[in-house]
Amino acid sequence: MLRVVLCLALFLIAVGPARAQGQTAEQFYKGRTLSMVIGFDVGGSLDVYARLAARHLGRFIPGRPAIVPQNMPGGSGLTAANYLYRVAPRDGSVLGVIHPNSAFAQVIGMSAIQYDARKFNWVGRLTSSNSVFYTWHDSATKTLADLMRRETIVGGIGPLTDGAIFSRMTNTVLGTRIKMIQGYKGTAAANLAMERGEVEGLFNIWEGMKSLNADWIRDRKINLVAQFVTGRNAELPDVPAVIEAAQTDDQREVVRLFLSTAEIGRTVLLPLDVPPDRVETVRAAFAAMLQDPEFLADAKAQKLEIVPLLGADLQRLNQDTFKASPQAIETARQIMGP
Repeated sequence: MLRVVLCLALFLIAVGPARAQGQTAEQFYKGRTLSMVIGFDVGGSLDVYARLAARHLGRFIPGRPAIVPQNMPGGSGLTAANYLYRVAPRDGSVLGVIHPNSAFAQVIGMSAIQYDARKFNWVGRLTSSNSVFYTWHDSATKTLADLMRRETIVGGIGPLTDGAIFSRMTNTVLGTRIKMIQGYKGTAAANLAMERGEVEGLFNIWEGMKSLNADWIRDRKINLVAQFVTGRNAELPDVPAVIEAAQTDDQREVVRLFLSTAEIGRTVLLPLDVPPDRVETVRAAFAAMLQDPEFLADAKAQKLEIVPLLGADLQRLNQDTFKASPQAIETARQIMGP
């Protein structure tokens, strides 16, 4: 009898996953509650975009599963990225939103990384993240050339923010003279410091500031000095992309490597080894969501810019980050420091 029980248990263990694998995507997702792991605290930009997707994506997945946000902050998204790679179920029941620099951080060998960004199943991008550098109207730094010519005092809100990283990169590679003063508790505090004259300028995400600081732009209270993308944003045709200041192919490659994070932007992914039909089902649902009037109205109500990229293209974009030359990677590693 003991042998029979053991054999039956082994049979059920073997057959259970096979049955799950044999389900159609609709059968798998019907009536299920999915988790969306968000690698950041509630209320930040990445969290807001993730929750927007969580509210709508389930309507377009066959079986209409519910999606519940689950914040997992730590290590600028690293805790969640490691969890999604090493621990999370690989059956399609868990989605994730991690830092857009995940591939870049892996390429340059940052410590504590336990994932391979190339093996995630990238579902799609909600928006890019175009960092813009601007100064207050009375600053003598009004152009990218001025930023090369004179030391410019800039407000900082953390050593691992895009602004801090980009300033180190442009100072080293392009010869800008940014002096960053750290310690401001958020962009709003740094903006206030700029208005008071404590600093001359700062970095911000264009997709957000064009709504939150629209009066500054309209009334020319700020000088838009440079944008940190590989090509000029159609909305900012007169603001140079910082890569335009590169003088050599080597410089351009290093700058492009750093700017890869802006192109990846706010994205949704699935862990590795999820059955391909479920990956394609969720990708198709994501693409359908992007065209949905209710989704778009929700984004507009929250003043969230949607600059989408579909899963296959996003997968290639992450892969391309790993094609940087050893020289560019070593330069990036030196810029980032220990």
